[in-house]
Amino acid sequence: MRPSTIKYFLREGLSGLKKNLLMTMASIVAVMACISIMSFSYCVASNLQHILQQMEDSIGISVFIGGNPTSQEIEDMKSRISEIDHVLDVQYISPGDALEELKADWGADEDIFVGLDDSNNPLSHSFQITLDKIESQNSVLDALKGIDGIDNIRHGQTETELIMKASRVFNIAGVLVMLILGIISVMIIMNTIRISVVNRRVEINIMKYVGATDWFIRWPFIIEGVIIGVVGAIIPLLIGIPIYAKVISALYSYFPVIKIIQFRLVGDIFIVLFPMALLFGILLGIIGSVTSIRKHLRV
Repeated sequence: MRPSTIKYFLREGLSGLKKNLLMTMASIVAVMACISIMSFSYCVASNLQHILQQMEDSIGISVFIGGNPTSQEIEDMKSRISEIDHVLDVQYISPGDALEELKADWGADEDIFVGLDDSNNPLSHSFQITLDKIESQNSVLDALKGIDGIDNIRHGQTETELIMKASRVFNIAGVLVMLILGIISVMIIMNTIRISVVNRRVEINIMKYVGATDWFIRWPFIIEGVIIGVVGAIIPLLIGIPIYAKVISALYSYFPVIKIIQFRLVGDIFIVLFPMALLFGILLGIIGSVTSIRKHLRV
Protein backbone atom coordinates (compact mmCIF):
# COMPACT_ATOMS: atom_id res chain seq x y z
CA MET A 1 0.00 0.00 0.00
CA ARG A 2 1.44 3.35 -1.09
CA PRO A 3 2.05 6.15 1.46
CA SER A 4 -0.28 8.44 -0.48
CA THR A 5 -3.08 5.87 -0.17
CA ILE A 6 -2.51 5.50 3.57
CA LYS A 7 -2.54 9.28 3.93
CA TYR A 8 -5.85 9.42 2.05
CA PHE A 9 -7.41 6.78 4.31
CA LEU A 10 -6.27 8.60 7.47
CA ARG A 11 -7.50 11.97 6.19
CA GLU A 12 -10.91 10.57 5.27
CA GLY A 13 -11.21 8.70 8.56
CA LEU A 14 -10.41 11.77 10.67
CA SER A 15 -12.74 13.88 8.53
CA GLY A 16 -15.62 11.49 9.20
CA LEU A 17 -15.03 11.67 12.95
CA LYS A 18 -14.99 15.48 12.93
CA LYS A 19 -18.20 15.74 10.91
CA ASN A 20 -20.06 13.58 13.45
CA LEU A 21 -18.36 14.83 16.58
CA LEU A 22 -21.31 14.23 18.95
CA MET A 23 -21.73 10.59 17.93
CA THR A 24 -17.96 10.16 17.97
CA MET A 25 -17.83 11.34 21.59
CA ALA A 26 -20.72 9.02 22.49
CA SER A 27 -18.88 6.08 20.91
CA ILE A 28 -15.67 6.91 22.80
CA VAL A 29 -17.57 7.15 26.09
CA ALA A 30 -19.20 3.76 25.44
CA VAL A 31 -15.83 2.14 24.75
CA MET A 32 -14.37 3.85 27.84
CA ALA A 33 -17.12 2.37 30.01
CA CYS A 34 -16.49 -1.09 28.60
CA ILE A 35 -12.71 -0.86 29.05
CA SER A 36 -13.15 0.56 32.58
CA ILE A 37 -15.28 -2.42 33.62
CA MET A 38 -12.79 -4.79 32.02
CA SER A 39 -9.89 -3.08 33.82
CA PHE A 40 -11.66 -3.17 37.17
CA SER A 41 -12.56 -6.85 36.77
CA TYR A 42 -9.00 -7.72 35.79
CA CYS A 43 -7.50 -5.79 38.72
CA VAL A 44 -9.78 -7.52 41.23
CA ALA A 45 -9.42 -11.01 39.73
CA SER A 46 -5.66 -10.66 39.33
CA ASN A 47 -5.20 -9.55 42.95
CA LEU A 48 -7.44 -12.31 44.28
CA GLN A 49 -5.39 -14.85 42.35
CA HIS A 50 -2.21 -13.22 43.68
CA ILE A 51 -3.52 -13.51 47.24
CA LEU A 52 -4.33 -17.18 46.68
CA GLN A 53 -0.76 -17.76 45.50
CA GLN A 54 0.54 -16.09 48.66
CA MET A 55 -1.76 -18.26 50.75
CA GLU A 56 -0.33 -21.35 49.09
CA ASP A 57 3.07 -20.37 50.47
CA SER A 58 1.88 -19.22 53.92
CA ILE A 59 -1.19 -21.28 54.83
CA GLY A 60 -0.80 -24.99 55.32
CA ILE A 61 -2.47 -27.58 57.50
CA SER A 62 -1.49 -28.13 61.12
CA VAL A 63 -2.08 -31.64 62.47
CA PHE A 64 -1.94 -32.20 66.25
CA ILE A 65 -1.26 -35.61 67.77
CA GLY A 66 -3.00 -36.72 70.95
CA GLY A 67 -1.19 -38.29 73.88
CA ASN A 68 2.55 -38.89 74.04
CA PRO A 69 3.57 -40.83 70.91
CA THR A 70 6.87 -42.62 70.56
CA SER A 71 9.49 -41.69 68.00
CA GLN A 72 8.51 -44.67 65.84
CA GLU A 73 4.83 -43.70 65.93
CA ILE A 74 5.74 -40.15 64.89
CA GLU A 75 7.84 -41.41 61.97
CA ASP A 76 5.08 -43.81 60.85
CA MET A 77 2.49 -41.03 60.93
CA LYS A 78 4.80 -38.65 59.06
CA SER A 79 5.28 -41.28 56.34
CA ARG A 80 1.54 -41.83 55.97
CA ILE A 81 0.88 -38.10 55.69
CA SER A 82 3.69 -37.69 53.14
CA GLU A 83 2.07 -40.34 50.92
CA ILE A 84 -1.14 -38.30 50.56
CA ASP A 85 -1.63 -36.76 47.13
CA HIS A 86 -0.89 -33.00 46.86
CA VAL A 87 1.29 -33.01 50.03
CA LEU A 88 4.66 -31.44 49.25
CA ASP A 89 6.30 -31.41 52.67
CA VAL A 90 5.61 -32.61 56.22
CA GLN A 91 7.51 -31.00 59.09
CA TYR A 92 7.38 -32.44 62.61
CA ILE A 93 7.17 -29.88 65.43
CA SER A 94 7.85 -31.11 68.96
CA PRO A 95 6.17 -29.50 71.98
CA GLY A 96 9.51 -27.90 72.87
CA ASP A 97 9.92 -26.40 69.40
CA ALA A 98 6.32 -25.14 69.47
CA LEU A 99 6.95 -23.45 72.84
CA GLU A 100 10.08 -21.76 71.52
CA GLU A 101 8.15 -20.47 68.49
CA LEU A 102 5.46 -19.04 70.75
CA LYS A 103 8.03 -17.30 72.90
CA ALA A 104 9.67 -15.84 69.80
CA ASP A 105 6.33 -14.57 68.50
CA TRP A 106 4.92 -13.25 71.78
CA GLY A 107 8.07 -12.39 73.67
CA ALA A 108 9.76 -14.72 76.12
CA ASP A 109 9.10 -12.36 79.06
CA GLU A 110 5.29 -12.52 78.80
CA ASP A 111 3.53 -13.66 82.00
CA ILE A 112 1.78 -16.43 80.08
CA PHE A 113 5.07 -18.32 79.78
CA VAL A 114 5.94 -18.22 83.49
CA GLY A 115 6.53 -21.77 84.74
CA LEU A 116 6.48 -23.33 81.28
CA ASP A 117 9.52 -25.37 80.32
CA ASP A 118 10.46 -28.75 78.86
CA SER A 119 9.07 -30.61 81.88
CA ASN A 120 5.88 -28.52 82.05
CA ASN A 121 4.67 -28.02 78.51
CA PRO A 122 0.94 -28.26 77.61
CA LEU A 123 1.58 -28.06 73.85
CA SER A 124 1.08 -31.08 71.60
CA HIS A 125 3.21 -32.88 69.09
CA SER A 126 2.24 -31.66 65.62
CA PHE A 127 2.97 -31.72 61.92
CA GLN A 128 2.99 -28.71 59.60
CA ILE A 129 1.84 -29.78 56.13
CA THR A 130 2.65 -27.88 52.93
CA LEU A 131 0.41 -28.43 49.89
CA ASP A 132 1.22 -28.18 46.17
CA LYS A 133 -1.78 -25.88 45.62
CA ILE A 134 -4.37 -24.40 47.91
CA GLU A 135 -7.27 -25.85 45.91
CA SER A 136 -6.17 -29.34 47.04
CA GLN A 137 -6.94 -28.60 50.68
CA ASN A 138 -10.29 -30.42 50.80
CA SER A 139 -8.97 -33.70 49.41
CA VAL A 140 -6.00 -33.65 51.81
CA LEU A 141 -8.28 -32.96 54.78
CA ASP A 142 -10.46 -35.94 53.84
CA ALA A 143 -7.39 -38.18 53.66
CA LEU A 144 -6.11 -36.97 57.06
CA LYS A 145 -9.39 -37.94 58.73
CA GLY A 146 -8.61 -41.57 57.96
CA ILE A 147 -5.31 -41.56 59.90
CA ASP A 148 -5.51 -42.81 63.50
CA GLY A 149 -3.86 -40.80 66.28
CA ILE A 150 -4.70 -37.34 64.96
CA ASP A 151 -6.33 -35.32 67.72
CA ASN A 152 -7.02 -32.04 65.94
CA ILE A 153 -6.60 -30.42 62.50
CA ARG A 154 -6.30 -26.69 61.91
CA HIS A 155 -6.53 -25.15 58.48
CA GLY A 156 -7.62 -22.07 56.55
CA GLN A 157 -10.33 -23.82 54.55
CA THR A 158 -13.03 -21.19 55.16
CA GLU A 159 -10.79 -18.29 54.13
CA THR A 160 -9.56 -20.21 51.11
CA GLU A 161 -13.05 -21.08 49.88
CA LEU A 162 -14.20 -17.49 50.42
CA ILE A 163 -11.40 -16.05 48.28
CA MET A 164 -11.85 -18.70 45.58
CA LYS A 165 -15.60 -18.04 45.38
CA ALA A 166 -15.03 -14.28 45.29
CA SER A 167 -12.53 -14.75 42.46
CA ARG A 168 -14.99 -16.85 40.43
CA VAL A 169 -17.85 -14.38 41.03
CA PHE A 170 -15.74 -11.41 39.92
CA ASN A 171 -14.54 -13.28 36.83
CA ILE A 172 -18.05 -14.29 35.76
CA ALA A 173 -19.65 -10.94 36.61
CA GLY A 174 -16.85 -9.03 34.88
CA VAL A 175 -17.20 -11.09 31.68
CA LEU A 176 -21.01 -10.68 31.61
CA VAL A 177 -20.92 -6.92 32.19
CA MET A 178 -18.11 -6.56 29.65
CA LEU A 179 -20.13 -8.47 27.03
CA ILE A 180 -23.17 -6.25 27.59
CA LEU A 181 -21.14 -3.05 27.40
CA GLY A 182 -19.24 -4.44 24.42
CA ILE A 183 -22.49 -4.97 22.51
CA ILE A 184 -23.65 -1.45 23.43
CA SER A 185 -20.29 -0.03 22.32
CA VAL A 186 -20.43 -1.83 18.97
CA MET A 187 -23.98 -0.58 18.36
CA ILE A 188 -23.05 3.03 19.10
CA ILE A 189 -19.93 2.78 16.92
CA MET A 190 -22.08 1.27 14.16
CA ASN A 191 -24.45 4.24 14.36
CA THR A 192 -21.53 6.67 14.29
CA ILE A 193 -19.97 5.04 11.23
CA ARG A 194 -23.40 4.63 9.61
CA ILE A 195 -23.94 8.40 9.73
CA SER A 196 -20.61 8.88 7.94
CA VAL A 197 -21.60 6.26 5.38
CA VAL A 198 -25.00 7.86 4.76
CA ASN A 199 -23.39 11.28 4.33
CA ARG A 200 -21.02 9.81 1.75
CA ARG A 201 -23.34 7.27 0.10
CA VAL A 202 -23.32 9.14 -3.24
CA GLU A 203 -19.52 9.24 -3.21
CA ILE A 204 -19.40 5.52 -2.32
CA ASN A 205 -21.72 4.65 -5.22
CA ILE A 206 -19.60 6.64 -7.67
CA MET A 207 -16.42 4.96 -6.39
CA LYS A 208 -18.03 1.55 -6.85
CA TYR A 209 -19.06 2.36 -10.42
CA VAL A 210 -15.57 3.55 -11.39
CA GLY A 211 -14.03 0.31 -10.12
CA ALA A 212 -12.92 1.01 -6.52
CA THR A 213 -12.58 -2.15 -4.49
CA ASP A 214 -14.68 -2.77 -1.39
CA TRP A 215 -11.58 -2.59 0.81
CA PHE A 216 -10.53 0.76 -0.67
CA ILE A 217 -13.94 2.15 0.30
CA ARG A 218 -14.02 0.34 3.62
CA TRP A 219 -10.62 1.41 5.01
CA PRO A 220 -11.47 5.04 5.99
CA PHE A 221 -14.44 3.80 8.01
CA ILE A 222 -12.36 1.07 9.64
CA ILE A 223 -9.83 3.74 10.61
CA GLU A 224 -12.69 5.74 12.20
CA GLY A 225 -13.64 2.70 14.28
CA VAL A 226 -10.03 1.96 15.23
CA ILE A 227 -9.44 5.56 16.36
CA ILE A 228 -12.61 5.44 18.48
CA GLY A 229 -11.50 2.14 20.00
CA VAL A 230 -7.92 3.27 20.72
CA VAL A 231 -8.95 6.60 22.28
CA GLY A 232 -11.71 4.88 24.27
CA ALA A 233 -9.16 2.36 25.61
CA ILE A 234 -6.25 4.69 26.37
CA ILE A 235 -8.19 7.28 28.40
CA PRO A 236 -9.50 4.88 31.13
CA LEU A 237 -6.08 3.19 31.29
CA LEU A 238 -4.28 6.49 31.87
CA ILE A 239 -6.87 7.43 34.50
CA GLY A 240 -6.74 3.96 36.03
CA ILE A 241 -2.99 3.92 36.79
CA PRO A 242 -3.03 6.65 39.50
CA ILE A 243 -6.44 5.47 40.78
CA TYR A 244 -5.15 1.91 41.27
CA ALA A 245 -2.05 3.16 43.09
CA LYS A 246 -4.14 5.41 45.38
CA VAL A 247 -6.66 2.65 46.16
CA ILE A 248 -3.91 0.22 47.20
CA SER A 249 -2.25 2.94 49.30
CA ALA A 250 -5.60 3.78 50.94
CA LEU A 251 -6.27 0.13 51.76
CA TYR A 252 -2.92 -0.16 53.53
CA SER A 253 -3.52 3.14 55.38
CA TYR A 254 -7.08 2.49 56.58
CA PHE A 255 -6.73 -1.26 57.14
CA PRO A 256 -3.20 -1.84 58.55
CA VAL A 257 -4.07 -5.46 59.32
CA ILE A 258 -4.00 -6.32 55.59
CA LYS A 259 -0.36 -5.30 55.28
CA ILE A 260 0.45 -9.00 55.54
CA ILE A 261 -1.06 -9.25 52.04
CA GLN A 262 0.90 -8.04 49.04
CA PHE A 263 -1.23 -6.63 46.21
CA ARG A 264 -0.08 -6.68 42.60
CA LEU A 265 2.19 -3.79 41.62
CA VAL A 266 0.94 -1.11 39.22
CA GLY A 267 3.48 -2.17 36.59
CA ASP A 268 2.53 -5.86 36.86
CA ILE A 269 -1.16 -5.02 36.36
CA PHE A 270 -0.97 -2.52 33.54
CA ILE A 271 1.77 -4.19 31.51
CA VAL A 272 -0.85 -6.88 30.83
CA LEU A 273 -3.89 -4.59 30.84
CA PHE A 274 -2.58 -2.06 28.30
CA PRO A 275 -2.19 -4.40 25.29
CA MET A 276 -5.30 -6.35 26.28
CA ALA A 277 -7.46 -3.20 26.51
CA LEU A 278 -6.04 -1.70 23.30
CA LEU A 279 -6.69 -4.92 21.41
CA PHE A 280 -10.24 -5.10 22.77
CA GLY A 281 -10.92 -1.43 21.93
CA ILE A 282 -9.58 -1.86 18.38
CA LEU A 283 -11.66 -5.01 17.96
CA LEU A 284 -14.82 -3.17 19.03
CA GLY A 285 -14.06 -0.39 16.53
CA ILE A 286 -13.39 -2.77 13.64
CA ILE A 287 -16.53 -4.83 14.29
CA GLY A 288 -18.67 -1.71 14.50
CA SER A 289 -17.27 -0.13 11.34
CA VAL A 290 -17.22 -3.27 9.15
CA THR A 291 -20.78 -4.18 10.17
CA SER A 292 -22.16 -0.70 9.49
CA ILE A 293 -20.73 -0.30 5.98
CA ARG A 294 -21.38 -3.82 4.70
CA LYS A 295 -24.81 -3.27 3.14
CA HIS A 296 -23.78 0.03 1.52
CA LEU A 297 -21.17 -1.78 -0.56
CA ARG A 298 -23.89 -3.76 -2.36
CA VAL A 299 -24.43 -1.62 -5.43
